[in-house]
Amino acid sequence: MLLLPYLIAPPMHIRRVTPDDLHPLVALARRCYYEAFSPETYPGNPIQAFIDENVTTAIYAQEMTDRRASFWLAENEAGEPMGFLKLRRHAPPRRLAERNALELVRIYLLRQYIGKGYGQQLMQFCLDQARAQGHKAVYLGVWEHNAPAIAFYRRQGFVPFGWHVFPFGGERQRDIWMSRAV
Repeated sequence: MLLLPYLIAPPMHIRRVTPDDLHPLVALARRCYYEAFSPETYPGNPIQAFIDENVTTAIYAQEMTDRRASFWLAENEAGEPMGFLKLRRHAPPRRLAERNALELVRIYLLRQYIGKGYGQQLMQFCLDQARAQGHKAVYLGVWEHNAPAIAFYRRQGFVPFGWHVFPFGGERQRDIWMSRAV
């Protein structure tokens, strides 16, 4: 059996988004969403309609004013954006037994950084934030057809606990709720 060396990604810098980051964050989010859900990967998926409706400067500016939410920008060693997170403190879905849970609303990396250990660094940052805020669990929703993301979350210790409908580009798609203790 051939064993390949385990690649450790160089550290990324993760920092809280400021109002000055609004336009670069929206551009990054639009690119991340398109790369993750492009028609090449998911034929017929209405990704552009979703982006045009939901990933706008006005919407992200409004989301950034929510005191329960925080956006985090991941940058490489050269200071270039690689991905981002959005975390939110609020009541979790009724199906989640642990009521003291932080929602991981968004976790995205540009395609060129996927599979290199950066996703794990972002996830660890999320778990560390949950612990620091006194939460007992983290939960998220993931599209039922996004097998790579579901596999990643499972490797990070997340387990399904239900599902909900997610409006996506004029469609009603099903997201699986997943959670893990911190």
